[in-house]
Amino acid sequence: MTPVRGPRSFGDSAVRDATGRTWAKWFAILDRWDAAEHGHTRTAAYLRKEYGLRPWWSQAVTARYEWERGLKTEKKGKARAKKKTAD
Repeated sequence: MTPVRGPRSFGDSAVRDATGRTWAKWFAILDRWDAAEHGHTRTAAYLRKEYGLRPWWSQAVTARYEWERGLKTEKKGKARAKKKTAD
């Protein structure tokens, strides 16, 4: 099994220290905004514009949200990577 890395490994204290909110608060914000419908790119841009997140953190919060909500899985991520390298 692959060890969890990146945003999925960050605890509430780390995300709160960096962004001012816990994962639960970010997930509630993104649920209300319907991030699943808007997609990754628009969601990360929304977090930068509306909440002032730095680019890395807007991507991290968006990616963690997608994993937690089942919008992104290990298999889907690997399939995309394989497709990109095949192109």
